[in-house]
This record gives sequence, structure tokens and C-alpha cells, in this order.
Amino acid sequence: MQAPTRAMEAIVRHVNQWLLWAALIALLVVAAAFCVSVWQATPSMPLYRNIILGGAVVLMLVFGCGLIALMFYSRRKGYDEPARSDRIRRE
Repeated sequence: MQAPTRAMEAIVRHVNQWLLWAALIALLVVAAAFCVSVWQATPSMPLYRNIILGGAVVLMLVFGCGLIALMFYSRRKGYDEPARSDRIRRE
């Protein structure tokens, strides 16, 4: 039996990627259908709860974006580099 060729390996890899994408899309469709069914089965919330929920979402986005911005700032300024010393070691 001879070893598989590069073309055969590429075909298998391509098929595996399609199968992975198909499985992920199927999971997304099932999750979306479940969310819609639960959403339609529950009663609507009062207006003040929607306002509180919207405020919480905005605060989460602001804090998340701020933390990510600090992470990029820290990386660009070199604060994430490992500690170094220019001293000569004593033995």
C-alpha cells in the first residue's frame, strides 16, 4: 500500500473543514431556534427593566473596550516586556 499523496491529504483536509463548518452552523441554528422559542414563551418585561438591562449592556461594552484599549496601550509602551537588569552578576 502506498502512502497518500499531497493532493489526497488536501482533499481530506478540505472535506474536514466543510464538515466542521456544517456542524457549527447546525449548532448555531439549533441554539437560535431555542432562544426564539424561549423568548416567545416568556412574558414581556416592564419598561424600567428594559432600561436597566440596556444600561448594563452599555456599561459592559464601555468597560470591556476600555480594558482592551489599556491592554493595547500597555503592550505598545513596553510595559509587558520581561524585567531585565544591566547589572553584572556577582559570583
